[in-house]
Amino acid sequence: MPRLGNKGNGFADVEFGLFEDGIVFDHLSGKTHYFYREENRIEKAKDLLRDSAGNDRVSFGKPRSNVSQEDFCERVEEAKNYIGSGDVFQVVLSKRYKIPFKGSLLQFYRALRRINPSPYMYYLKFGDREIVGSSPEMLARKIGRSAESFPIAGTRPFTGDSARNKALAAELLQDEKERAEHVMLVDLSRNDLGRVCEYGTVKVPEFMRVQGYSHVQHIVSRVTGQLRKNATSFDLFRAVFPAGTVSGAPKVRAMEIIDELEPTARGPYAGAVGYFSANGSADFAITIRTLCAQDGYCYLQSGAGIVADSVPDREWIESERKTATLFTAMDQAQEEDS
Repeated sequence: MPRLGNKGNGFADVEFGLFEDGIVFDHLSGKTHYFYREENRIEKAKDLLRDSAGNDRVSFGKPRSNVSQEDFCERVEEAKNYIGSGDVFQVVLSKRYKIPFKGSLLQFYRALRRINPSPYMYYLKFGDREIVGSSPEMLARKIGRSAESFPIAGTRPFTGDSARNKALAAELLQDEKERAEHVMLVDLSRNDLGRVCEYGTVKVPEFMRVQGYSHVQHIVSRVTGQLRKNATSFDLFRAVFPAGTVSGAPKVRAMEIIDELEPTARGPYAGAVGYFSANGSADFAITIRTLCAQDGYCYLQSGAGIVADSVPDREWIESERKTATLFTAMDQAQEEDS
């Protein structure tokens, strides 16, 4: 797909590192491991750790959205017009908050780990660019010849009341719109894996269960398959990226509509964070529930899947719920510094 509009976001399209050694902290065992390929630099690594200990204070300014609720709802209606015309079945529209900040985002990461532990937690620093997130959603994973993805679609609040949570989960599973949207995205994931997997091996071992997180609960499924003999981890990534759950269906037309309707380029949001290993394995999360920072500003972004019977105000509320965890982590990170 050719590059679309040049809206600019300051982030590279792709950024990887080739690491000859590293320090791994195992949260289950509480042990720290050092690995290297050729040169053992353990003493230098210890020095780096000592030098990194310092002031982790952080403060955040007033958030500013790149779109008002009224404008967002108008764009939902425009997306529904495209759906009604047969261009797409679904398109995911997002909005972004821009927030000035000062200090270290490590304190924010610590708060995020505590209040929203997720399958994928990450703090990445590339020079003056930082990406901090707690993503619940796998884009794709490869171990040996096995591949899998973990589509998430369908949202309700997750509260401190277990009875209320059960009622909301039951309501979610009975919502025809949410069910139809989820089934469509599971089918899209099956199709993506089918492009690189052996015929007949793509399965859905987990289908439409509700998973709770700190502020929201989602319908989730798991799609698996066995890769063809000549398929690599790079082939798998190319087949599934970007995820249909953050773009829409069909993907290419949905991305064209997103480029038309969203006022700013997404940058890292809705992309992927993960790794390709030298042993052929790979594991990537979708970059959601994530803060991206550069030049004294951080950015939070969230979206909602628009379908034919979407209610614009409800889609706005859903997108707001998805950033609630990040704003809570900001507040806690600042309180710990005071």
